[in-house]
Amino acid sequence: MKKLTHLVSVIVMAIFPIGPAVKVVIRRVIVALNFPREISKFIEYAGKIHNSMSASPVYSGSAAKLATLATDLATLVADETACDTKPPTKTKADRNAAKKVVENDLRSLRSDVQALADATPVNAVSIITDSGMSVKKESPHGKSKGSAKDGELIGSVELEGDGPGPHEFQMSTDNKTWIALPSSRTRKTIVVGLTSGTLYYFQNRQMLTKGLKTAWTESITLRVK
Repeated sequence: MKKLTHLVSVIVMAIFPIGPAVKVVIRRVIVALNFPREISKFIEYAGKIHNSMSASPVYSGSAAKLATLATDLATLVADETACDTKPPTKTKADRNAAKKVVENDLRSLRSDVQALADATPVNAVSIITDSGMSVKKESPHGKSKGSAKDGELIGSVELEGDGPGPHEFQMSTDNKTWIALPSSRTRKTIVVGLTSGTLYYFQNRQMLTKGLKTAWTESITLRVK
């Protein structure tokens, strides 16, 4: 009985969606750290991030971490210089250990920048780039976008979203005008009451924390049996 009630509910909501069908898509912008391999360029890179974040009040909450970065970066510079003296007073192992510390400092700062970007998605790109870090590039040819297959009932479709956790789904018959489907607490849902022989387009997106959502996936097509 519960399963039948759920299916009827899906039919009603698919035909008569509650609320506006058009929703704002909020894309989560991800912070990327691109560590140069050459030590001199790495030191320059870390220094740029330190100076960029220290100069802006946007990152005032990271002041303590930036002070730590400055100290650890000075140690790295000193160790690198000591490796080049004759005779050297530091080994490359010492220098590499100091570099690892700076890398960890930068990763910790990346978490702060990501939190700021998530808090104000509309300004996320500028928040990230102004810190001296980079925006992670999205692959234009991502293989995973979920799946759609015929369900057990005639006119039903089983949808599976891209990625774990709660998802939103929508469908269309022309890949232009979209009908919102009921959201799911998991990556899977079932849509029933569809017209057999009709080609449908489906999209899904993950529901993240703090009200954030990923972009809609590319359309999945299925001609319903």
